[in-house]
Amino acid sequence: MRKHLVFTILGVSLTCSACSSRPRSFAPQLAVPPSDPAAFDAAWKRCRAEVAARTDQRSGRLASGAAGVAAGAGATAAVGAATAGTYATYGSMAAAMGATIIAAPVALIGGAWGVSKIKKNKKEKAIKVATADCMKAAGYDVAAWRVMSKKEARAINAAASTKP
Repeated sequence: MRKHLVFTILGVSLTCSACSSRPRSFAPQLAVPPSDPAAFDAAWKRCRAEVAARTDQRSGRLASGAAGVAAGAGATAAVGAATAGTYATYGSMAAAMGATIIAAPVALIGGAWGVSKIKKNKKEKAIKVATADCMKAAGYDVAAWRVMSKKEARAINAAASTKP
C-alpha cells in the first residue's frame, strides 16, 4: 500500500512540474566576442528588461492545463465511442469501456503536457527574437542561445530587482 502511495505522489509531482508553460531563461552567444564585456552585459540586461516589460508575464498555467485536458478528454471520448461501437456483446463492450476509463487519465495528462510545451516553445521563441532584435540594435549580433541554469537566472533577476 505504501509503495502505491509513493508512486502516486511521485507521478503527480512529476506531472505538475512537466506541465509548466513558463519559458526558460537564455543567454546570448555572440558570433564574435565583445570588445567591451561590461558594455555587452549592460546592453543585455537592458534588453532583458525591455523584453520583459513588453512580454505578457502571466503564466497561463490554468488555461494551458484546461486546454490540454480538454484535448485529451476529446481524444479519449472519441476512442471510447469508436471502440464501444465496434463491439456487439455486452461483455466486450464493458471490457472496452474499462480500458478506456483506465487510459483516460493518461490521455488527459498527455494532452495537458503537450499543450503546455507548445505554449512554452512559442513564448521562448518570441523572447529570443525580441532580445536578438534589441541586441542587434545595440550593435551585437547573436549567433546562438544558451539555456541558463536556474541559479544563473535567479542571480540575474535578483541583481535587476535590487537596482533602484
